[in-house]
Amino acid sequence: MFIFLMLSLLAALTPQEGDTYRFPRYPAGDGTTPNILDLIEGRCFEYLECVPPINSNIECDPDFSFNCTSLVMDFKKDIAYQEPCTLGPDAFEDFVNNTAQEFPPNSHLLWSGTKEISHVYGLFTKRKTLEDSLVGFMMNDVAFCGSVETGFDFRQCPSCQTFSESASGIFWPKASAKFASLASGEVEVVLSASNGGRPSFRNGSIFRSIEVPKLTSSKVSKLTTILVRDLGDNSTTSEHCGAGSLLELKNIMHEKNITFSCEENPNRIRAIQCATNPRAKECIDLFNSDKEPCSSYTAFIVVIVILVVIIIVVFLLSLYYFCVYKHTKDQVREQNNYTHYNVVISRRF
Repeated sequence: MFIFLMLSLLAALTPQEGDTYRFPRYPAGDGTTPNILDLIEGRCFEYLECVPPINSNIECDPDFSFNCTSLVMDFKKDIAYQEPCTLGPDAFEDFVNNTAQEFPPNSHLLWSGTKEISHVYGLFTKRKTLEDSLVGFMMNDVAFCGSVETGFDFRQCPSCQTFSESASGIFWPKASAKFASLASGEVEVVLSASNGGRPSFRNGSIFRSIEVPKLTSSKVSKLTTILVRDLGDNSTTSEHCGAGSLLELKNIMHEKNITFSCEENPNRIRAIQCATNPRAKECIDLFNSDKEPCSSYTAFIVVIVILVVIIIVVFLLSLYYFCVYKHTKDQVREQNNYTHYNVVISRRF
């Protein structure tokens, strides 16, 4: 029953096919998102005013002192009227640093190849992804590239020789590094086991190359890896906890003196997947596995109720015996004694 209710709620909140999480993709083609500066400044004010959109998991704090106009200028100065593929490694440094914010311990959620399911999972567990931070909230699903002539290229962003040379390839790793460096307590990461034979903890991913190096035992005590396999994925190339690249991740955490644990397809993740595909075999199995515990729990409750009723009945019977029946019996005995005494007296006289 619990899983059924959870799936009903998740069905309303999980993005359907064709949707994106939190923000629609603006019709920008392959160029910069239209009205980008107004857009990200508006999101900044929205974040600080604590009026989150549907499905949001932002960290609302009325005491935030960020200056949205200044933050937008930090972003603009490093990209507008610049050659799009030669921004340099220091680009967006001020923007990322000036938007940095502390989250409570045990609240960071990292992900790699699992964006949508990670955000829904974070929504229900109150864990925060990069996109739930101010800078991630402002820039989520926004395309951007500069142009020497017009400031921003709204028609077509050029293909740089490497992704790391592009504006996005500079900004997102930098924002990810700052987010991971601020993590503390117990951190969770959601990784995909369905990568077409590629490792879940793969070289070149932001999680492996950027975020993991920023996790330190002085701040992080444990990393829990949640390995997610797509519904219907019976591939023999899918990774498992304790083997392959997950074993590499475990060894890295061991060297960092950070406790490591790994879970494969836990029910709390599988329920999110089943919200949009309840007829999948894994989902039917999940429903069936929920029936037996419910039946046992119901039987346990029935037994407890019966025992309580028996105790109450015995108590009431005992109360009746001592307070009514025994009292009446004593009265009858006293009456009989009194009658017998009168008879004796009358015979004597």
